[in-house]
Amino acid sequence: MKRIALFTALAVGLCMIGCKAANAPLPSGAINAADAALNANLQAAHAGLVQYEADVTAGKHIPDATEKVIVNKVIVSLNTADALYQSYHAALVANPAAGEPQQLIDAMTAVTTNLSALQALVQAVK
Repeated sequence: MKRIALFTALAVGLCMIGCKAANAPLPSGAINAADAALNANLQAAHAGLVQYEADVTAGKHIPDATEKVIVNKVIVSLNTADALYQSYHAALVANPAAGEPQQLIDAMTAVTTNLSALQALVQAVK
């Protein structure tokens, strides 16, 4: 159940990319609100994947073949988004007004889509 709540929180958080953020202090190292939000969403996605893998390793959940394919898609999309985010963050250091590249937006959408697909499969197992 904890896993499902985490995936739901991740999906909602990732869907919020591009929404106007409230004026809150930025985390250390963040260049602007978009940078902070992208980093937070990627970290949450990683945490959810680590928890999922821990549950599988502990025998709390046994994925079927279809689920394994989706997990691999999550991993690939997350690795792609990470690399693109690192490039974007470096660009922001040089130019704080740089906009989010479409490729990064698409990669974050893929992470959200794949996490949602995984969540649907995990919920169906209940």
